Amino acid sequence: MRRSLGAFLVVLLVVAAAGAGWWASRATLTSAVPEEDAAGSASSQVVWAQATEGSVGRSLPLSTTLRQPAVPVAQNGLSGVVTSISPGEVDEGDTVYVVGDTPVRVVQGEEPFWRELARGAKGPDVEGLQRLLIEQGHLTGDADGDFGPGTERAVKAWQKAQGREQTGTVPLGELVAVPDLPAVVQLGESIVVGRTLGGGEDSVLAPTGQREFVLVVTQEQARLIPAEATVEISYEEHTWTGVIASSAQDEYGSTTFTLSGPDGEEVCDPECDVLPNDAQVTLRSQVVIVPRVEGTTVPAAAVHTRADRSAYVVTDGGEVEVTVAGSGQGVVVVEGAGLGPGTRVQLVGGQGAPAPQQPAPQAPAPEPVDEQGDDADSTQGG
Repeated sequence: MRRSLGAFLVVLLVVAAAGAGWWASRATLTSAVPEEDAAGSASSQVVWAQATEGSVGRSLPLSTTLRQPAVPVAQNGLSGVVTSISPGEVDEGDTVYVVGDTPVRVVQGEEPFWRELARGAKGPDVEGLQRLLIEQGHLTGDADGDFGPGTERAVKAWQKAQGREQTGTVPLGELVAVPDLPAVVQLGESIVVGRTLGGGEDSVLAPTGQREFVLVVTQEQARLIPAEATVEISYEEHTWTGVIASSAQDEYGSTTFTLSGPDGEEVCDPECDVLPNDAQVTLRSQVVIVPRVEGTTVPAAAVHTRADRSAYVVTDGGEVEVTVAGSGQGVVVVEGAGLGPGTRVQLVGGQGAPAPQQPAPQAPAPEPVDEQGDDADSTQGG
């Protein structure tokens, strides 16, 4: 009897445990599914954006260096102690240094002064002297390279204006020819105040007129600059476009890009004469990594692609085929029939609308950072 009662109790406990498990499972499943979903009213909400007028592009603000090597253009022709020096920017007739009380002045000319200039002398050096005398108002007419009576009188007037003895002749060493003026000149190592000169020392160094435009960047900046990038270079109201002609890396990891014009000419051609005639000039620049494109812009998430790589956006009127003209910073410039500023475009597919794939129309390049850490530009108008 006791055995029958025990068996009955065991069966009763098993049945009770099974019932409790069934109830618990029903309660759990019911709470995991919201009533809204069961009724079909909790599907994904459609998100829309509005197309606008704007632009995209990537650029890196840096500086281009114009290098113009300076070479000796004259030797000292005077003996005595250097009493004054005036290197830097000079123009016709300016004094660059003084030996004793004799000033040495610059004159524009290709041929160096190599002799004393006196009545009867003829040649390009005389012509250079005459141009100086004409500019300073001591001689009229044209510079003909013939040292005659008129030139002699003009030299005496010039010497009188300086408070010097009026000899009518110009001794060797008082004039220095510089190919292009104005120019920024340097002085030779021997031309130092207090130094005694004997003659023959390199005295004046000036730019040769050979120009090299270079862009020196760090390793991080070099990685952002593709080989096909262009460089917009500005000086005052002038702007030129340069392209990368060659590159070299130094031992410290910096990269030097040498620039030329788009057709292989000088970057500044044909306006090079507006640039300072200095050994080194720093110019404002923008490295154009992605050319700026203007037009109708939409968020990148609104542009979808099909298996055949054709692109489209979803508008209130349905799918619209588009051509991607440019992209950057999550914004895409697109062209499509009937697509313009104010058009609504769908970002997320929901009920009653297709849920297309949306790989980016272009793989975004790393955002360039300028020397101060600013991001590259990309604008979107309202």
